[in-house]
Amino acid sequence: MISKYIILTLSLCLPALAAEQPNIIYIIADDLGYADISCYGQKRINTPNIDKLAADGIRFTTHYSGSTVCAPSRCSLMTGEDQGHATIRGNGEYELTAKDYTIAHALKKAGYRNGMVGKSCVNGNTQNTEAPFTAGFDYFYGVLSHKDAHRQYPFFVYENQEKIKLEGNKGQKGGTHYSTDIYTEKAIEFIEREKENPFFLLLSFSVPHADIIVPEDTLNPLLEKFPNGKKVPSKGNGYSGSPNIQASYAGMIQRMDQKIGELVSKLDELGLSENTIISFTSDNGPSVEGGYHTDMFDSNGVYRGTKRDMYEGGIRVPFIVKWPAKITANTTSDHICAFWDVLPTLSEIVEIDAPQDIQGISFLPTLLGEGEQKKHKSLYWEFHERGGRIALRQGDWKIVKYEAKSNKGQWELYNLKDDQSEKKDLAKNHPEILSEMVKAANQAHAKSSVAKWNF
Repeated sequence: MISKYIILTLSLCLPALAAEQPNIIYIIADDLGYADISCYGQKRINTPNIDKLAADGIRFTTHYSGSTVCAPSRCSLMTGEDQGHATIRGNGEYELTAKDYTIAHALKKAGYRNGMVGKSCVNGNTQNTEAPFTAGFDYFYGVLSHKDAHRQYPFFVYENQEKIKLEGNKGQKGGTHYSTDIYTEKAIEFIEREKENPFFLLLSFSVPHADIIVPEDTLNPLLEKFPNGKKVPSKGNGYSGSPNIQASYAGMIQRMDQKIGELVSKLDELGLSENTIISFTSDNGPSVEGGYHTDMFDSNGVYRGTKRDMYEGGIRVPFIVKWPAKITANTTSDHICAFWDVLPTLSEIVEIDAPQDIQGISFLPTLLGEGEQKKHKSLYWEFHERGGRIALRQGDWKIVKYEAKSNKGQWELYNLKDDQSEKKDLAKNHPEILSEMVKAANQAHAKSSVAKWNF
């Protein structure tokens, strides 16, 4: 009788415990600059719904992407490993493997239903329909290959393992199924379907990555504010140019903001807002593709560099977290953290042990404003295109090296506290600091099975 009573008691408690677990929504934009949204300094593009997330939660000022391009950046996000250790360290025909332990695996252990909508965060330029499910997701809707995500009017999507042709879509020439719209619709459907369970939704928008195109009902009201006059040519990669490049770029961001507002309204309607964690970020710095240049909107703010750079403009990204039940509203933090910290943070929230051999550190104490926040001794990045590039940050100091594969490049040293725009190279002024940090960078690289990713 005693054992039956214990079993009955535990079974009665389980639903209550599950109900206490927060829902988790992680929203990631594609090539959105640090200063592309107004709560991070943007003056000409309006993002009231994203700003509201920041006003209701915490805004990080020193958050870093996993890499300076998308596939490796998202690998670091999913696995908690920096670019010296991650499975994927470059764009191309790569994807996560069955050996990779992900955020979705951790949350599944805690009883979560996991959905990924939009651009895949576990594939590279591959069409492997098994990849999202191997990585721990229960539902997928979107594009698998990152090349397909370059089209805001994609020709097809996958829903789980079914390929669905999007009738009326013409790629660069427009269409009837805009990626931001259909991804939001499916994200809301997932929330409605899973509202009785703790759920994890990874919503991965394709904007504002080129193609730079937006539906006319968003574009037309912006044409007077952002006239262009003539078509701005694309800079290769098959992206379309646009006669209204500024209005289109602003419109892409404003439409995403609008759809985020719709998603938040749905949470309110379902009574889920109080105990739902909503995060918003970008996968790397702003790009200069599809005819766009960061000077048009000062997308990287005070920071030097863009996508594919190891300077701050290439890797420092906006990061906002709203959790009304736990996070004090209108908070700002300068805690230095990165994509690889998300897995251990979410693991701690749901009380699941994170792997011991990852580089991520939970920033839950910062979110809650209580307890001791552990800090990174260093943060490390590699980039394996354009001659190879390396960066490492220790406290206020940062080293950068270009042409790393040929070893022709010289190490640069910057003090970010005094020189956030990385204009003054101090390598010759502080040789002892440089030497120590170069040694740390060498130690941060673990050998990859992909030969070209080893310097």
